[in-house]
Amino acid sequence: MLLIACALGAGCGGAAPEAASPAVSGESAPAAEHAPSGADSLDALRKQLSSGVGGELNLAAKGFGPGLGSLLAESEALGSVTSLDVSDNDLGAEGARALAGSAHLKGMRELDLGGNDIGDDGADAIARSSALSGLQTLNVSGNSIAGRGASALLGGPSSGLSSLDLSMNSIGPSGAAALANAKFPLRSLYLLGCEIGPEGAKELARAKRLNQLDVLALSGNNLGDEGVQTLAKSSTLSNLTTLDLCANGIGDAGALSLASSSHFKKLKVIELFGNEIGSKGSAALRKRFGSGLHL
Repeated sequence: MLLIACALGAGCGGAAPEAASPAVSGESAPAAEHAPSGADSLDALRKQLSSGVGGELNLAAKGFGPGLGSLLAESEALGSVTSLDVSDNDLGAEGARALAGSAHLKGMRELDLGGNDIGDDGADAIARSSALSGLQTLNVSGNSIAGRGASALLGGPSSGLSSLDLSMNSIGPSGAAALANAKFPLRSLYLLGCEIGPEGAKELARAKRLNQLDVLALSGNNLGDEGVQTLAKSSTLSNLTTLDLCANGIGDAGALSLASSSHFKKLKVIELFGNEIGSKGSAALRKRFGSGLHL
């Protein structure tokens, strides 16, 4: 699930809980005195998948490891799955590559890979998977992805991707620059804690491919007044309805640029918690954005 969150640690990565008996979304797991773990747990999941699954498959935080990618890749049951959540399973690049090689992903529309440490190599494998060309929503938050992996994902085969979460990956300004070459018209973009800085803000501001964005989340990117002033001047972001700028070291100068921007005419929600905005900037923001301001 993709959510705007000003608390940078929320919903990203973290230690996976101890493996429990896997449960396919929409079905009840069989009762057992002791939950299987390791290979036994994967075997139990394989048996459940052999009985078929519905459109949604939620396997989040089961601690399966890389083997989950191989198991899913082999399962014909994935052919009926449109939404798959395998977040926080320690897949690594190996598991991501295995999953990306599946021949049963053509119907997949939503994929959550958050918190799996897939790295640039795993991101590249996901990007190259023609079987995932139908994806509309992709979450790869908290995966040790840098600029190379971000560039690969943004140049991937999915022409219909409308929502992308790259939060808690150190993609830096180079990753932000790759957005200019995205092959799909994003509507929601989540870049919380991605270390893009003021230079990354400049890249976003001139990325014409982002001109259809509704939601942009940039919490914790050290944008400062300079970066925010750049965003406020960007006609590319004129269609935004929600903008998250929490914890970015923004002062009155940045606040005043947001309040006076001629481009944010559709903005309904602006998140600015955890900044350094004084009374002058706060007053200007309240006058401009009213109840849509969260300060």
